[in-house]
Amino acid sequence: MAIIRQLFKAIALGDSVQQAFQALILLNIMNLDSQPCKKKKGISQDNHLQSLVNDYIQWYGNSYNIEDQWWGDKTLTWDEAIERAWKSRFQDGKMHAHQRRVANKLPEGLKVALNDEVQPKSIKDFQALHNWVQSIVGRVRGLGATTAYDVARRLGVWLEIEPIVVYLHAGTAFGARKFGVKADTAPLSAFPQEIQALGATHAENFLCIYKEQILPQSLHCTPKGYSVGS
Repeated sequence: MAIIRQLFKAIALGDSVQQAFQALILLNIMNLDSQPCKKKKGISQDNHLQSLVNDYIQWYGNSYNIEDQWWGDKTLTWDEAIERAWKSRFQDGKMHAHQRRVANKLPEGLKVALNDEVQPKSIKDFQALHNWVQSIVGRVRGLGATTAYDVARRLGVWLEIEPIVVYLHAGTAFGARKFGVKADTAPLSAFPQEIQALGATHAENFLCIYKEQILPQSLHCTPKGYSVGS
C-alpha cells in the first residue's frame, strides 16, 4: 500500500506514470541497499544458506552416528584404536575416500604414532590430540592436513573429545573463504548462525560438501565480533 501511495503522489506532482514508476523503483532499490545487514534476514541469500543447511541435515545429519560406533569402539585398546584410525577403513573394509590417494603412506603414519607411545591421559582436549596427529603427518612425506584432521577426529571419538573450533583444510577451507575466513582454524562465531547451529564437527563437513553452492561473503553478514581473515 505504501508503494501505491508513493506512485499516486508522484503522478499528482506532474510526473508521467512511466517516470513516476521508474523513480519509485530507483528509490526502493536505494532504500534496500541502505538497510543494515542485520535487517536482511528475509532476503534470498539468507534463505539460500538456511536451505543448504536444511539439506545437509536431511542427508548428512546422522552421517557420523554409524561410523563413530566403529571408530569409538570401547572394546578396543588405545593402540588398537590408533591402528584402526590410521588404517582409515570402515567396518566393511572400504577405505575412507579422503585417504585413498595416500593409502600407501598410512602404514608409516601408524608406525610413527605407535612409536610415539602417547597415552590417552596426556591428551587433555581435541586441540592437543590434533597437534599430536599433525606432528605425525609432518614426519611422513605425502600426508597432509585432511588426514591429520580425519585421524584426530576418529581418535577423538574413542577418547570422547570433540573439536570446539572448525578445522579448515582442502574443501573445507574453500567453503570458509566464501565467508572471508582464511585460517587453519576458526571459531564457530566466524560463521553465520545457520552454520553455528551445526556444531564444529558438522560445520567442517558442511563447508566441504557445500563449498560450491555457498554464496560469496558479500551476500552474507560478517558475524559480529569476528575479524575476517584473522
